[in-house]
Amino acid sequence: MMPIESKAMQESTATHDDRALVGGGGQQSHAVQDVDRAMTKGALWMILARLGDRSLGIISTVILVRLLAPADFGLVAMGTSLIALCEVMGQVGLDIALIQNPDATRSHYDTAWTFSVILSAMAAVILLLLAIPAANFYDEPRLVPILLSLALGSVISGFENIGIVAFRKELQFNKEFQFFFGKKLIGFLFTVPLAFLLRNYWALIVGIIIGRLAGVALSYYVQDYRPRWSLAARKDLFHFSKWMVMLNIGSVFNSRAADFIVGKIAGPHALGVFNVSYELSNLPTTELIAPINRAVFPGYARKADDNAALKEGYLDVLGMIVAIAVPAGVGIAATSHWFVPLVLGQQWSDAVPLITVLSFYAILTAIKTNSHYVYLALGKPNVATYLGIVQISFLLPSLVVLSREYGGIGAAYGYLVSQAIFTPISFSVLFRVMGVTPREIILVLWRPIVSAAIMYLAVRLVAIEIPVETFDSVNVLLRHFLIAVAIGAAAYTTCLFVAWNVSARPVGAETRILGAVRSIKLWSRSRGMSASRP
Repeated sequence: MMPIESKAMQESTATHDDRALVGGGGQQSHAVQDVDRAMTKGALWMILARLGDRSLGIISTVILVRLLAPADFGLVAMGTSLIALCEVMGQVGLDIALIQNPDATRSHYDTAWTFSVILSAMAAVILLLLAIPAANFYDEPRLVPILLSLALGSVISGFENIGIVAFRKELQFNKEFQFFFGKKLIGFLFTVPLAFLLRNYWALIVGIIIGRLAGVALSYYVQDYRPRWSLAARKDLFHFSKWMVMLNIGSVFNSRAADFIVGKIAGPHALGVFNVSYELSNLPTTELIAPINRAVFPGYARKADDNAALKEGYLDVLGMIVAIAVPAGVGIAATSHWFVPLVLGQQWSDAVPLITVLSFYAILTAIKTNSHYVYLALGKPNVATYLGIVQISFLLPSLVVLSREYGGIGAAYGYLVSQAIFTPISFSVLFRVMGVTPREIILVLWRPIVSAAIMYLAVRLVAIEIPVETFDSVNVLLRHFLIAVAIGAAAYTTCLFVAWNVSARPVGAETRILGAVRSIKLWSRSRGMSASRP
């Protein structure tokens, strides 16, 4: 591992100690010679971490939905939505501020850790005070012990080692992968056995707490940095982070608004169905696009002074995001009527229309989400914050009106409609801030979108030929699902590369895909030649 500072440095003078911190003095790590290459590798590491996490998550979900009732998931969603609302006050973007600041020193890292401890403890106190009122709001007395337990998890998470931020800042995403995946693996190994043992929502609650304990322990194992109690750099950090508080509040309301509204109007069963539907339909965003955004932000921060390079990097990343998110989201929507009974079971059939609608919402979210990291890299978190406020102003009325009238499916349409209105607004701001033109965005978007539309039609044609009564057979479901996936993948890939050739093979996502394929072939060939040598 590569510590932020060695033990010898810790014993040196304060000035030398500050300069020893990774990123201190604005110097880039000598291991990072090419930011673009490091961003690409980082994105691959983060995607690998997410794929590993999602593999565990899918296995866990398949097991848990057959052991627990939808109402159990609804109860946990009520509790975690409240803790997310309480903890958002502590999520002031201190890690983002450390990455964005090229001159961050030990005092900045120590101050960030100190505030993390303080704010997490404050979140826990607020959660304790809200336990009984929240139970009365939902008319669910079982929420009181749930919230008391989650408050403990909040306190624990505040002690996580702030030094792990250096992995992202210096683009050492292999180390970030070790930390991220290790934490998830430990949570999985405890939650699933607990579900078999307890057969109720307490398996999920205890799993959350163990996951947070694992995160703290692993953060000190993978990173040698040892934070100290300090508030010396509070002014520097909060000059940037004051906007992150509002941005994170908006993000929590955006992702958790349905927990409050659907939970209050329709109860824990409907909320459980909605939450599982939301998670599955947003797989392209949460499991593939989020790690890309996480990986490229440090690279954006290094290019912030060169608008042309930043713009080129953004368009390149957007191309990769669209090439991944659009077919993934469309594929989930097109196969949901097979996927749900096959993976979740027939008792979750209510989730099929919700997953279909929310998959298209996830596509729009993925397309516009990377622009927020551009604003943060430019030191303009206020732009991202104002956009978040605008988005919430569209979402909340849509959710209240449609949820009250149509329940969970109404909430799904509320998300989709509000995002469809907001996405053009988001791009219009990007055009002004960074100088990107509508034509440049269209050139990036049109090939994956047209190819995914043809893929959707091809998959839905397969569905027409399948009688509904065959859905009772798992073997038939699995066969048709795999056939649909194969047809969809072939249709999308063929259309994408036909459109790319028609467009005179511009540099973009297709170029990177072909480059990756060639690299794999060369690696395989070299391995074969090495194996054949005497």
